[in-house]
Amino acid sequence: MIEEGSGPGGCPASREQPREEEPREEPRVAHSRTLRFWLDPANIAVRLGQAGPVTRTKAGPAVAFQVNDPSLIRKVGCGEDIFQAWSADPCLRDFTGNGFAGSEGQPHRDRRALMKPALAAPRLTALGPAVRDSTEGLLAGLPSDRPVDVPVEMSRIVAGLVIETVLKSSISPDTLAALARARSVLSAGVFWTYALSPWPWVPTPKGRAFRRALGTLDEATREVYVRHRPDADGKDVVSLLKHASDNRPDAALHDLRALLFAGIEATASTLAWACYELGRHPDHQAAVRAEADAVLGADAPADTVRPDLMPRTTGFVREVTRLHGIPFLVRRPRHATNVGEHPVPAGALVTLPLGALRRDPARYARPEEFDPLRWSPEAHPQLSPAALLPYGLGPRYCPGAAASEILTPVALASLVRSRTLRTTPPGRTVRVSLELTPMPKGLTMLAAPREPHPPAPGPAHDEQADPAARRP
Repeated sequence: MIEEGSGPGGCPASREQPREEEPREEPRVAHSRTLRFWLDPANIAVRLGQAGPVTRTKAGPAVAFQVNDPSLIRKVGCGEDIFQAWSADPCLRDFTGNGFAGSEGQPHRDRRALMKPALAAPRLTALGPAVRDSTEGLLAGLPSDRPVDVPVEMSRIVAGLVIETVLKSSISPDTLAALARARSVLSAGVFWTYALSPWPWVPTPKGRAFRRALGTLDEATREVYVRHRPDADGKDVVSLLKHASDNRPDAALHDLRALLFAGIEATASTLAWACYELGRHPDHQAAVRAEADAVLGADAPADTVRPDLMPRTTGFVREVTRLHGIPFLVRRPRHATNVGEHPVPAGALVTLPLGALRRDPARYARPEEFDPLRWSPEAHPQLSPAALLPYGLGPRYCPGAAASEILTPVALASLVRSRTLRTTPPGRTVRVSLELTPMPKGLTMLAAPREPHPPAPGPAHDEQADPAARRP
């Protein structure tokens, strides 16, 4: 899931770059040359490393203040009284509505406190088996005979998982497919609405498409509300929202819509980039599969379907986050202030370049290299996953972080256990999309069924399992 206030953190869809002959036939990632300073984490890491704690940058009419010092990043990210998060900006009221994402101060804290018990780690101990089983069902709709659009398919799978396992509901297959297609339009529309808000006379791209996509999200949210299957104790998150609103749909739908969209957005991006890296690294794909067979197999107890027992898969997800996660958070000062010793005017864009921190050579050896083993329990020195700031920081820390920590690795392991991922066509340039979270735009892959087929998950299928099929 995504931090409410993480802000437009995607990277721009770039122009196609001329191809050079390369010995390895694998997709390449292209960034916009125009905005590369702001949006390419590798470049930011180099440039900001040569600058001071705060750097003033400009691209066209836009001015931003990049914060390079880690202590200042935390101060800005946590300073809600001084710095406004992007989702609370009035320009996004049509999107955030009256939900918690667009609120501030005590109303915001009250709504988060209401949902917190349902999304806390102690209540999610049984989420792993549910995610495994739901992923298996959703993979049945993943074509195996032709290349698939990875961002769209990962959006569909993640949306289904969030709805089934976290929100305890369901939607129709047609609505689910429409929601997966709408995600990119919504994400880009919110990005541009916020980015262009200082110049309201500039038309927002894809305005009509955005309104249609928002209608699709509203339809999906209403289906989730109506089809909700409450837990026996009535303490799941949708039940809490319904109870707090005296079962008045309009009062709960805005919060439910924010949870649904946030739950899809960042997790779909992580899984899409994970597919990209799996296609580039068949050895890691094989290692994740071997671990998945051991943890998700038919004879595995349900209480072992936990990320802490899947170190190779969890390390893979962390490395994907390190290289492909949200490149920066965004804040705007409510009034003129100082960041460190640098004066910043009211309303100026202040960016917190998480992507640069994740590629800091002082923290990570070979920072540009994709190496999941750096997160291994045997690695020295041990790295702190918290340093990645995958769910933001401060009052806008993602409320669904605990659910995402389980959902993402279990879903990825289930995918790799069932399918073999290969990039098509070889050598194609993968562009990075300009959205709230970066997506590998143009990434298509074959998701061929694994041969031999893995054993069916869950103890109910033990009698159908083929032990010979359980190989790495």
